[in-house]
Amino acid sequence: MDNNLRLSLGKKPLGRMGYGAMRLPGLRGVAEDAALAHRLLSRAVDLGANVIDTADFYGAGLANKLIAEALVPYPENLIISTKVGVKAGVDGRPVPAATPDEIQATVERNLTTLGVDALDLVFLRLAGGPLADSGVPIQSSLACLERLQQQGLIRHIGLSSVTASQFAQASALIPIAAVQNAYFIGHTGSHDVLQQCSEVNIPFFAYFPLGMGKLMTQESLLDTVASAHGATKSQTALAWLLALSPIMVPIPGTAQIAHLEENMAAVDLRLSAAEIDALSNLHPV
Repeated sequence: MDNNLRLSLGKKPLGRMGYGAMRLPGLRGVAEDAALAHRLLSRAVDLGANVIDTADFYGAGLANKLIAEALVPYPENLIISTKVGVKAGVDGRPVPAATPDEIQATVERNLTTLGVDALDLVFLRLAGGPLADSGVPIQSSLACLERLQQQGLIRHIGLSSVTASQFAQASALIPIAAVQNAYFIGHTGSHDVLQQCSEVNIPFFAYFPLGMGKLMTQESLLDTVASAHGATKSQTALAWLLALSPIMVPIPGTAQIAHLEENMAAVDLRLSAAEIDALSNLHPV
């Protein structure tokens, strides 16, 4: 498979690797930190990461602010994706915020902090992981997003942390342009959703593609495969994801330029079919 195969979102091409901005708010407090965040974002774009994934609750809007400072005027083919359906709670952790009023407010904040007239891609973040069920019917949340899309404030609508049944339900209501779920070696519970996306040829953005660092701290077959290629464990884990499907787009996040460059180089790493199968059978992390 050609890891450099280009997908598209509407008329904009998609590279095989994006950048997740969740770590950006950690680069704050002094001028040097903001400058590092700006350099990191610029370097990501230079290396071909034409998808920057963010959220209004990342650092209470700080991630969006850093993105705008670094990249406005935005490159023509850059895609910035963001999320609604959640907000920062009193302790800073995300909590459900999926009512139409909450979704509209989140969209408006994203428009302001990112400095754009329309959002390229907005994911509806559904219940899952640490989040409790919002109690808001998915039909209500999607209807709000569709209305905002018709108003020209959103170009594409996607789903995040979605199950196969939720994907089917949402797709029956409105066109879904992309999905964003956790996916990494040993954590492949969204494989059925990946297959659904493949059937309709929409991109699948893999967040936490390095297992939130867990893959990097455990000795396993991953070490052996990486050594055989003269690659790092993170590059090997990302190359495995890229090899699974031509619609797979990992969005690793990092606060280090060297690590960013290491991650982006994974698009040139080719694993054998035997290595891909072996890594696919590693125990869950």
